[in-house]
Amino acid sequence: MANPGAFVSLSLALLLVASPLCCMADFILYSGESLRSGQSLTYASYNFIMQNDCNLVQYDNGKAIWASGTNGRGSGCYCAMQSDGNLVVYTSNNNAVWASNTNVGNGHYVLILQKDRNVVIYGGARWATNTNTVGVSGGMFIESKATIFGSLPANETTAEAKAARISMVVNK
Repeated sequence: MANPGAFVSLSLALLLVASPLCCMADFILYSGESLRSGQSLTYASYNFIMQNDCNLVQYDNGKAIWASGTNGRGSGCYCAMQSDGNLVVYTSNNNAVWASNTNVGNGHYVLILQKDRNVVIYGGARWATNTNTVGVSGGMFIESKATIFGSLPANETTAEAKAARISMVVNK
């Protein structure tokens, strides 16, 4: 039987290779991209921001719900989604002050601020803030020009995914 994690990783890799990465979505950070001081990912009332004090913080309606704990560790800091799968906060001198410790080898990874409030690294899920809310229904969908990639609620089947033209199912 095929390994579901390998299927997700392969599908995501194909998406990243086949799709132009010229434009960063408001809630997605791809391998090789970074958030500079003051920049953020947003989805509805959720905000994942690299603050000017060097702290990477996730907010829900203005209330901090997760933080890297790196405030005061430097200035001009930035957060990088690396091609080894590791999310790292660096100072302006390129000194690492925090990491998700998800480096698993070179590849194509994506960090997504999801509609359930969780921030997750995919390429196979490797790390999450574990801030998703209970009871949020529906799936998350990423749509390229020709293909829909996404997840279905737990009670949906692969056949229903095919019927909805979903090429990659991300299990929650």
